Amino acid sequence: MNGGDKERFLDRKGLWDKSGITPLMITFLLISFAVAVGTVVMNFGSAQVEEAAECPIAISLHVANIGGQEQLCQDAAKSQLSFTVENGVNIKVTGLIVNAIGTERAETFELNDAKMDKAGSYVGKVPYSTATSGTIRQVKITPKVTPYDAEQICAEQAVVMEAVRGC
Repeated sequence: MNGGDKERFLDRKGLWDKSGITPLMITFLLISFAVAVGTVVMNFGSAQVEEAAECPIAISLHVANIGGQEQLCQDAAKSQLSFTVENGVNIKVTGLIVNAIGTERAETFELNDAKMDKAGSYVGKVPYSTATSGTIRQVKITPKVTPYDAEQICAEQAVVMEAVRGC
């Protein structure tokens, strides 16, 4: 091949033609488009999973029972609600949310210091005034766990008590 033949051969292959998009550029654009679409789909999917998320593990939180008596009571003189809860053996609890529903109003208390190891216990007290909130109709103690670096409130595994005795 002499010099002129070589240039015609390269020109037929499209290597010297600068007027169109090369196959390499088309491949790059298609991959970029696929990555963008994949990112959008994954974001929608993860938002849906978080919305319908439930606790991934059974916590088995329960009110302690000592001498046949559940350890949840209201001390009207001190205006406080006292309780002892025990954790199950599956996962550590990183906090509790206590909801006390009275005849006049409901109160919510977040206890971030209520950390329990597996099979651990926690003795807690929260303020509750019968004068302002009324007689207790229900107490709900909801555990918080951190299974995968994100704190999760496990409302479906809450302890619910409707009969609260006096201390």
